[in-house]
Amino acid sequence: MLDTGPARDRALDFHWRVPENILSAAGIPDIADRKQDLARRSVLAAACIAADIEPGAGRWVSYSRRKAFYAGQSRYQGLPYTYDRVLAAVAELVELGLIEEVRASAGDHLTTGMQSRLRATPDLVHAYRDSPFEYETRRSRLILKDDAGDVIGYDPTRQTRRLEAELDRISAYLGQVSVTMPTGDGWEHATRVVRARNDKRGTWACVVPTPSPEVYRVFGRGRWDRHGRLYGWWQSLPKGARKDLFINGEVCVEPDFATLHPRILYAARGHALRHDPYETGVFPRSEGKLALNVALNARTMNSAAAALMDKDGWGHGWDYTRGLLKAVVKRNAPIAKDIGADRGIRCMAVDAAMAVDVLKACEKASVPCLPVHDSFIVPASKGAWMEAKMDEILVGVLGAVTRSPATIIG
Repeated sequence: MLDTGPARDRALDFHWRVPENILSAAGIPDIADRKQDLARRSVLAAACIAADIEPGAGRWVSYSRRKAFYAGQSRYQGLPYTYDRVLAAVAELVELGLIEEVRASAGDHLTTGMQSRLRATPDLVHAYRDSPFEYETRRSRLILKDDAGDVIGYDPTRQTRRLEAELDRISAYLGQVSVTMPTGDGWEHATRVVRARNDKRGTWACVVPTPSPEVYRVFGRGRWDRHGRLYGWWQSLPKGARKDLFINGEVCVEPDFATLHPRILYAARGHALRHDPYETGVFPRSEGKLALNVALNARTMNSAAAALMDKDGWGHGWDYTRGLLKAVVKRNAPIAKDIGADRGIRCMAVDAAMAVDVLKACEKASVPCLPVHDSFIVPASKGAWMEAKMDEILVGVLGAVTRSPATIIG
C-alpha cells in the first residue's frame, strides 16, 4: 500500500457523480426522484474517489448526520445536497452492500471533531474500477466559513456578486490552460486520481484533477476581509512535484513572494523589511521560519508554542520551543506586537488580493499561470516576466499598507 501520509477523511462533496448509464453495473435500481438520484450518484462517486486515493482498505469519507449542518449548503453543493437526501442515499447504498458506514455519537463533532464516515466496499470498487465520472463545476466559487471553520451560507450583496464575477472570469481564463503531469518515477496515474511522491517526507500526495483548471476562494470568520485565498487541485501536489508539471506543453518555474507576511506587517508598522526574519543566529533557520509563520497565525504565544509542539516530527520540548519563539520575537522587534496576535488571517486577505491582481495581469498578457497562494506556476519562458510583474504588484501593495495600516493592525 502507498504511504499517503496521515489518513484524514475526505469530506463528502457533490462535485463528482457516477454516470447514470452505469448504475446497473452495481445493481442499483432506478428511481423517479431525480434529485435523490443525483445524491446517491454523488455519494457513490465520493466513496470511489476516496478508495482511489488510498488503495487497499480505502479512505473514509466524512459526512454529517446533523440537520443543522446542511443549512445553506445547497449554495455550494447543489440542490440534491440536503440532510434528507444524503442520509437516504447512505442508507440505501449501505443496504445494497456498496458502502459501509460508521456513525459518530451525538456531540462528537464538538468534543472530538469526529463525524460519521463511509467508504466503498470491494463490490463498489470492482463495479466502477475503470469508469470515468461526471464533474459538476462549483455552483459558487465563493465560500464563507465561520469562526469554527464550518461552511456557512450568505446573502448575495453587491460585494459578493463582484467577487463571484471576478472568480468566474479567472476560472474562464484558467480553463484555457493545459496542465500535464508526468509519468514514471514519483508519479502514478489512476482513473480518477494522480499520486505524486513527496521526496522530503517519503509519502505520496493525491490530487483529483478537474477537467480543466479552476479556482475557488475561501473567506473566514464570517467576513469578506479575512482569509480569502484561492484554491485549486494542483496546490495539493508537493512543491518538488509541481516543478515537474507542464503548462501548455512547456516546463515550469514557480516564483514566489518571499517572506510576504512579515513584509506586510513591517510595512503596516512603517518599516521596510531588510533582513531575513527567520534567521535568529541561534536556532536553525528552518525552525525560525516555521515558528514565525505559526506564531503569526496564533492568537497567543502560548497557543503558538502548543501548535509547534503538535507538529509531526517536532521533537523538541517546551523550553526549547519557547526559547525559539522568544528569539523570533527578538529578531523581529518592529512587529513584536503582531507575533502571537492572530495577524495571519489578515495577511492572507492581502496576499489573496495580490494573487487576484497577478492573475488579472497574466490574463491581460496571455500568460498561462496556476496560483499557489504566494507563488505562481508559469512556463519557464515567462519566468522573468512573472518575477517583474510580482515585484511591481508587491511594491504597490506594501505602499498601500503603509498608508492604511489599520487594515492589518487596526
